[in-house]
Amino acid sequence: MRTMLTENDIVEKLADYLKTNGYVIEQKLTTNQTGIDLIAENNSEKLYIEAKGETSSLKTSNRYGKPFNRNQVKSHIGVALLATMRVITSKPAGNRTKVGIALPDNEEQRRVISQIIDALKQLEIKIYWVTNDTITIE
Repeated sequence: MRTMLTENDIVEKLADYLKTNGYVIEQKLTTNQTGIDLIAENNSEKLYIEAKGETSSLKTSNRYGKPFNRNQVKSHIGVALLATMRVITSKPAGNRTKVGIALPDNEEQRRVISQIIDALKQLEIKIYWVTNDTITIE
């Protein structure tokens, strides 16, 4: 049985992946902090990434260890989209600023994203699909 990823797990795995690929991590937040979850920069771009997990990160929560249902997934993706839209709205001139959403690579998350993937591509919002072992960028 695979381990379900919390938002904190997603942020950690993506930060490690980005460091391995030449990025400097400027900001890495946990679920107890507010702001963009991950900000990373290399010579050509600065990434602002909002992350969402597939289960609660609070061990005392009734949802801990249980997958979020479809409505929760939609809500979490909506919150992530709002955060990325705020970055797009306030980003400085130039094209170095890139935005993304990091999500657990599971069927429910992919189902929701598939409904809006064309719009995400038009807005140049990257999706980082995270598992325990891999990261895929769409």
